[in-house]
Amino acid sequence: MLYLPHKLFNKETAKDLKDRLMACPDWVDGRETALGKAKEIKKNLQLKIGDSYRNFSQEILNFAQKDDIVKAYAFPQKFFSILFSRTGEGMFYGSHVDMPHHPNGRRDLSFTIFLNEPEEYKGGELVLNIPPLKPRIKLQAGGMIIYPTKYLHEVLKVTEGERFVCVGWIQSQIANDNDRDILFNLMKSLAEIKKLPKNDAAFNGINLIYMNLYKRFHD
Repeated sequence: MLYLPHKLFNKETAKDLKDRLMACPDWVDGRETALGKAKEIKKNLQLKIGDSYRNFSQEILNFAQKDDIVKAYAFPQKFFSILFSRTGEGMFYGSHVDMPHHPNGRRDLSFTIFLNEPEEYKGGELVLNIPPLKPRIKLQAGGMIIYPTKYLHEVLKVTEGERFVCVGWIQSQIANDNDRDILFNLMKSLAEIKKLPKNDAAFNGINLIYMNLYKRFHD
C-alpha cells in the first residue's frame, strides 16, 4: 500500500480542535522553523512551541496512539515533531522531501491530519510524487493520511479560504516499507478469517506466520 487514508476522528472533534487553534495567539511565520532552502519554498503559519502547543499535541497523540488502524499499518514506536499549520490565501509549501532523521527520531512515516472541511478552502491539496502516480489528497475534517517519508511531496497554493492541518512523523518498529505492507496485509487477512466458521486451523497458521515475520522484521 503506497499510503493510507484513514478517519482518525469525527468532524465535530475536528471542528472543536480547529476553533480552539484559531483562537490561540501563538501563531508564527512557518519560515522561522525552516532550515536552509526550505525557507524559500515554504509560506504558512505554525503554532509555536509553548503550553498551548504541548496541550494540542497531546490531544493528537491521544487519538493516534490508541487507533487500531494506525497501529496495524504503521507499527509506531513513537510519534514526534508534531506541528500545526495554517495555510491561507496565497500560501503553499513547495516540492520537497523531509530529512530521514531528526534529533527526536527516525522519520519512517509522515502523516497529515486535516482539521477543516475541503469546501472551506480552494487549492491546498497535498500532492505525493509516487512515480508514475501523483495523487492530490484533500480529506474530510478528521481524516488522516500516512505515507512513507521518502516521497517528494508538496502543498499546493491555497487560492481561497484557509487550510488547517496537523503534521507529524512516526518512527516505526518496522523500518522497511515493504515489510510493513506484508504485515499489514496479513493482519487484514487474519481479521477476515476470524469472521469465518471453524477457522481455528487457518487462523492459527497465518497468525504463526505473522508473528514470526513480525519478529524477523522488527527493528
